[in-house]
Amino acid sequence: MTSVYNVTGTTSDTAATTGTSTGTNSTDSTSLDKQAFLQLLVAQLQNQDPMSPMDDTQFVAQLAQFGSLEQLSNMATAMDELKESMVTLNSQSLLTQGAAMIGKQVTWTDSTGASQNGTVTSVKWSDGSLALVVGDAELSLEDITEIKGSAAAP
Repeated sequence: MTSVYNVTGTTSDTAATTGTSTGTNSTDSTSLDKQAFLQLLVAQLQNQDPMSPMDDTQFVAQLAQFGSLEQLSNMATAMDELKESMVTLNSQSLLTQGAAMIGKQVTWTDSTGASQNGTVTSVKWSDGSLALVVGDAELSLEDITEIKGSAAAP
């Protein structure tokens, strides 16, 4: 006789083995993926005692949990994709705002508290934020206190 482990972790003696493998190929041993869950469920059904089969409500509850788990997994993936799209959209929006500032006369307050002004000559993306280049200064959109039309002609 051989011992067969069922889903609950208890052992039962059987006269012969079924010849099927219930091992998983999961890369993370702390969580079960969909394939591993289905393999365990099939193993449980194959190895149940025919004289006392699994309770129908228990079976339906397991299937419902599996469905819920799958939907939560799909929702998490969709939320990650949405987050990535929103970050990209925000970056593009900031670059568009910055590009519209090129050639504009701007006023800002420097670190000494003095009011400075100059013309935005370019924009650049630096450390995940937009920088407006005015002469030697790199300013954020929040640093600007006043925006005038185009720079005066020389």
